[in-house]
Amino acid sequence: MGAATFVGSALAQTEPIEAQENSLQRAIGDFVAYLKSETYDAASEAARLAREHEDEIEAAEKSFHSRLAELGAALSGQKDRADTLARDAMARLEAWSRSAGVSWDEAERLAQAMLDRLSAWLRSQAPSHESEETAV
Repeated sequence: MGAATFVGSALAQTEPIEAQENSLQRAIGDFVAYLKSETYDAASEAARLAREHEDEIEAAEKSFHSRLAELGAALSGQKDRADTLARDAMARLEAWSRSAGVSWDEAERLAQAMLDRLSAWLRSQAPSHESEETAV
């Protein structure tokens, strides 16, 4: 009798688990069906709106492409002007350096020599430490 009671109670415990499992599967299935239905409804509504406003969408697309082309042309023109200015500036710089008669290396050497002389003169003008001391 003890074994029969044990088997009976084991069967009683498995039935609710199976029922819970079925209930959970049913709830998941219902939720998936709901999501599919909502997705279909949303896609249908989007398609309807697109059909109703097709002319407006096409006009907006044409306007967008036109403005994009205008912007591209404007930027291209500015790039061309910037390239021209850069070439002119380089040509003027090269012409100036040729007319100055001094190469960049020579100009750098002369500038360094002038800085060296200025540093030497400043060191010679600095008061010595002996004159700064006060007799006690």
